[in-house]
Amino acid sequence: MIVNNFPENLSLFKTHFSDVLEGMLDADELGAFILVLANSMQDSALQQRLKSPLEQKFLLLKKQFERGELQAAKDDYEVFTALVSLGLESLPVWKYRQQAPWTLLYNPMRALRPARSSSEIIHTLERPFNSDAFHFNKPFLAPEIFWQGVFNDFELRVFYNKFPFAPYHLLIVPEYRQCLPQYLTEKYHQLIWRFVAHYAEGLKGLGVAYNSLGAYASINQLHFQGFIHDDLLPIEDVNWEHNGGSIAYPIKCDKADNVEDAWEKIQLLHQAKQAYNLLYRAGACYVLERKFQGEEQSPDWVQGIAWCEVCGVQTVGEIGLFKSLNHQDIQRVLLSVSL
Repeated sequence: MIVNNFPENLSLFKTHFSDVLEGMLDADELGAFILVLANSMQDSALQQRLKSPLEQKFLLLKKQFERGELQAAKDDYEVFTALVSLGLESLPVWKYRQQAPWTLLYNPMRALRPARSSSEIIHTLERPFNSDAFHFNKPFLAPEIFWQGVFNDFELRVFYNKFPFAPYHLLIVPEYRQCLPQYLTEKYHQLIWRFVAHYAEGLKGLGVAYNSLGAYASINQLHFQGFIHDDLLPIEDVNWEHNGGSIAYPIKCDKADNVEDAWEKIQLLHQAKQAYNLLYRAGACYVLERKFQGEEQSPDWVQGIAWCEVCGVQTVGEIGLFKSLNHQDIQRVLLSVSL
């Protein structure tokens, strides 16, 4: 289904989301199969719609794999090797568990995600764009595009997240032809503020997040992470001080109610050369100041502490961890990145 404008209501958005995913399976591309499988697991409706075409594609790919004929990038080949060992039937729909005020998400596919630069120790907010590294302009990523077009005179290319950890998880890349590094400037901050304000009414639960370099941004090309989450994230609870409550959040968090105030807070972090994560909601921006990746001493089970984790949602790939982790375990993760 062709959508010229970015889908402005939830029904159209979800239909487009699933239609493009299903069409992606027609491509002879292992990476596309992995992306569709990972995205299909976020809810039972998507899983049911995509179950049969995914199973058929898996059998074809498995035969190629067993004959030694499967051609794929190293990361994709390793993921598929794990999938052959696990079997698709062992991959359930995402499960959530509340450990108030925090949330746990069981997502076994997320455990298979390649680390890329999120595994590096980084102590800087800015690096030059590297055309030799992984980036969103690679031709083989073309089938993974959810939508591309113009919003407020900015050219946007929006991708599916290959290993999603939030509902309807998308990657928003502005002015992709310019090969911008992952360093936020005021005009792109304003762009995302306007994007969320424009679409939030029709797309209930819309949010957009940003990881600075050094705050578990895994790709050094300017991008933001969109999602649609029916429930508020733990960081949005009214009991926190930044929302007018009386309880201090484990990480230093400022909430700005207008685009100018939010930018002032971000500028201060740039001047201090301090890592940060952002969460944009309609009429609000949460600015979280944190340690650079590699400086924290987090538990072994933590794969990374990016925007979703600092907003109070911990994703785990093992069912035992999902069942056993408690409030204090999650609290320790957030405190590990607190300055």
